[in-house]
Order: sequence, then C-alpha cells, then structure tokens
Amino acid sequence: MAGDRHDDLDDLDEDSPPEIVVDDYPQKKSLNLKPILTGLLVLVLGGGLGGAVYLFSNYEIRDLIGLLDIADSEPRLSMSLPGKGEAGKGEAAPAAVAIGGGLLTPPGVSGRGDILKAIPDDTPPADAPPPNAPSSGVPPPAVAASPPPASSPDPEADALARLEAGSAPPPPAAKAAPVDASGIPTQPSPRTADKPPTFDQLAGVKGDSKPLPPAPAKDLLRKTQAGDLPFPGPDGRQPWQVYSRPWSGPADKGKVAVVVVDLGLDKAATEAAIAKLPPEVTLAFSPYAPSLDKWVKKARDFGHEVLLVLPAEASGYPNRDPGPYGLLTSLSPESNLTRLETVMAKAVGYAGLVSLGGLYAASPQMAGTLGVVRDHGLMFIGSGAAPPDRVPAIAPVAGVVDSDPFREAIDMRLNQVSIAARTKGRAVAAVTARPLSLARLMAWINDLEGQGLVLTPASAVVVPPPAPGKS
Repeated sequence: MAGDRHDDLDDLDEDSPPEIVVDDYPQKKSLNLKPILTGLLVLVLGGGLGGAVYLFSNYEIRDLIGLLDIADSEPRLSMSLPGKGEAGKGEAAPAAVAIGGGLLTPPGVSGRGDILKAIPDDTPPADAPPPNAPSSGVPPPAVAASPPPASSPDPEADALARLEAGSAPPPPAAKAAPVDASGIPTQPSPRTADKPPTFDQLAGVKGDSKPLPPAPAKDLLRKTQAGDLPFPGPDGRQPWQVYSRPWSGPADKGKVAVVVVDLGLDKAATEAAIAKLPPEVTLAFSPYAPSLDKWVKKARDFGHEVLLVLPAEASGYPNRDPGPYGLLTSLSPESNLTRLETVMAKAVGYAGLVSLGGLYAASPQMAGTLGVVRDHGLMFIGSGAAPPDRVPAIAPVAGVVDSDPFREAIDMRLNQVSIAARTKGRAVAAVTARPLSLARLMAWINDLEGQGLVLTPASAVVVPPPAPGKS
C-alpha cells in the first residue's frame, strides 16, 4: 500500500467523464377522435338522406302526408252529411240540400231545381216512447202510407224519388259482360263458382264409328328430301278424296263441319276427342305432336277424317309464335316452302291441312302455298286466295268457337256458325280440345237436327278445285 503512488490523480481528473446514453422510446400519443366522429356524421347524414330518397321514390304524396300527419287532434271527415249529428251541437239540421252544386249532388241532375232531402236519422228522439210500451188509449194520429215510388225509366229520377221517400236504394243490377263488334262476350258473366267439366264427365255423342280404310296408299306417296309426301296417283286419284270419310246425307239441309285442332299434344284431350266425338267430326293434329302416325291411325280406326295443322303467322306475333315449322311473312318463299314440306312429311294418311294464321293468309305468299297444297292433292281448310288454276279443294273457317274460352262466347259463336250454314248452305267451325269446349260442342251437335242442319266431315263442305283447263 505504501508503495502505491497517487501522483497521477490529477491526470485522472483531467479525463472527460463518461457519457450516459439513454435510448429514445416513442412517446404515447393521445387518441384522435376527429376521423371517427367525421365518419359517424357521414354515416348518419348519408343514411338519413338515403331514407328520405327512398320514401319519396316509393311512397305516393298521400302516403307521405299520412306519415307526417301526427297532430293530436282526432281524425275528422272532410265532408259531413247533412242532418247527421248536427242537432247535438245547437245547430239546426238542414232539411234539404239544393241540387245543382256541391259534393252530394248526384251526377247528371245539375240545374233541375229539385230538392234532395237528407236521409232521415234512424235514432228515435229522447221523448219518444219505447217500441213495446203500452198504449195510453189515445190512438196515434193516422199517417198516410206513402206508396212506393213508381219505377221510372230515368234511373236518376228513380233514385231521387227513393231518397225523398226515405227508402233504401235498390241493389245495383248485375252488369252484363262486355261484347265485341260481333256481339260475342269478351269476358264471362258473373256466376256461381261451378266446377268446370272434365274429359271423364263427357258423355259422348253416338255415331257410326266404322273404321276408315287402311292408310297410306303406296301409289299416293313419293320420297323427297323432306320425307314421304302425298302426291296424286298415276290414275289421277287425289289424296284428299282417298283419305276422306265417305258421306252421303240430305241435300236440303245446311252442312256443318267441325274441325278439332291442335290434337296430339295432350293425351287426355286427344283420347277424348277421338273416342267421344261423333266420327263425322274431323280431327286435326299438330305437327309438333309426338307419335303422330299412331294418333292418326287411331283416329282413322274410330272413323274420323284427319288433317294436319299448318302453323302460320297470326295476329299477336311474335308473342304468339307458330313455332319452328310456322310460315312467316318475313321469310322467303323458299324457306316457307321448306317448312311446308316438313309439316306434310310428319304423317301419312291425312286428307289435308288446316291453318288459322290470318296474317300469313293475307300475305302475297299465300297464293304460292295454296298452289303447293294443290300440287300434292290435299284439301285446305282456312283463308287464302290464289289464281283459279292454283286453288286446291278449299273451305274457309266460319269461326274459332272457343277463342274466348267461356260458356257464353262459345254458345254465341256456335250460333253464328249455325246461321252461316243456313244462309250459305255450308260452314266450318274450328275448336280446340278443352273440356268446356267439347261439352258445349256436344250439346250443340245434338241440337243440329232441330235447326235443320246436318253434321258432315270437312271434305263434304270444301269446294273442289276446277278441272285442268277450266277456270
């Protein structure tokens, strides 16, 4: 220890003191609420604005007024009837209201100068005796009984007289169904809710259901790119005559032919038409029906003459699309010819075609279509015009009796067909296979004899084509 020297302490004092290094830690920042409040404010304002826009865009003005009407006052009527509830307020109830102005004026009686008396209040006065009170012995004054007002041809005057007499107004009469220009109802009349008929409930109409000869005749077919198509035979026989139902009846009665269209698409409807309708009814099958040859054979086995439906453009197109085989005025004649041959190749053993396409029938292309039908030896049921040497055996349709499918319209159109048959000697009615349509059709067929008419196949009412070389 004594040997230690401390003479260098001064040197030690001259050294700089060591520096103390302190790490810088991040200071804790305060929470900034301004963005949060701004976002909440935007949400509130935006939601309120959106709700207001929704209300104004989805509510009517009267609904908004109803929502905003939160007054404490009780709801009040905007109009008070005279003589009702006025006596209790110390005001004399008016005995009458002059006609010619005001909200209580009946329509159409302005300026007549008559008086419309207020409807009497049924509430008895306070001093009136109860209804079952015993009589005091003094007979009440005689009151002359006012006779009921006579019925007037003027409904307004009749209503006014009833109000003056204090009687209740008559119940409103049932409105008749509106009718079109031809007098056919456009909607059903109000009636009780009866169950509609079904195919099983149809009783059927008796007839000679002798099967027709087997078809097709091989010499009346020719193979083409479209398939086997009917053609006149080498001996001049026409398919429409070979495949038709033979008929011979009285010549002094009007002829009526019925064609049931669009068969083959619904099994129950097709079987009902084949089995329950008389064999004189002609059945027309849709080219879109599956197993078409089987349906045609079954119909001929029951004695029915058979046609094919030729789809064509009608009123309401394109909403009422005739389908991929339909003839259209917008297509070329070559395209329509291809479609026509496709339809004719769908079956064999049929006598002709039926078409209800009014727009296409009125087009210039219809003449060429009728010429092709004649070339194939078929008959045609429907509208259309062509040169005399290009017209096939043809008959127009007097009416589609169930275009408005309810009872009154069907009966009235059937009646129109009867009138046409009596005045022109022949008429064709088209109908679809609905239960109600067939039920009304059967009732009408049963009454044909009483109308001096006779039911025939369609081939019996067509006008035969002129012989070659004649016009």
